[in-house]
Amino acid sequence: MGIFSFKKAFLPCKNTECSPALYLKSRMLRRPAISFMLLLMAASAGYAAQREYVSGTILELRQQERDRVQLYIVNTAIVTPEPYYTIAIDVNGTRYEGEFLPHNPHELLPSFWKTDESVSLRLDKHFMYVKREDGSEVKFLILNKSPLHAERATH
Repeated sequence: MGIFSFKKAFLPCKNTECSPALYLKSRMLRRPAISFMLLLMAASAGYAAQREYVSGTILELRQQERDRVQLYIVNTAIVTPEPYYTIAIDVNGTRYEGEFLPHNPHELLPSFWKTDESVSLRLDKHFMYVKREDGSEVKFLILNKSPLHAERATH
């Protein structure tokens, strides 16, 4: 026949007309193993994407209001005040400014968050998660990221 015997590499095929290419043992075992490895790598990459907590100092914390348009009646806007919070945090010489929009008007930020207090936070590309005292997090949208001014960093 040739150098390589096909009958040893494939599952037994009694009929000479059956296609042995579909029954290759090594291919049949390799596909589930490769699929499992790809799934495992994708899952581990998702867990590795979560960043560690860093320490920061609150530079500013303000509660503000803006008008939210509810509806228009004959070209007149009907608005309601919408409270939101802004925060500026120094993390290793970088100033992060963020905004938090509460789910309801009665949701408050922790009272122990004050200017020049140290907080623990996690930074992502567009959000910062500031840790509360009970372990939960407040999600702030990052509005601006800039180097801290030299006069503020010396104080």
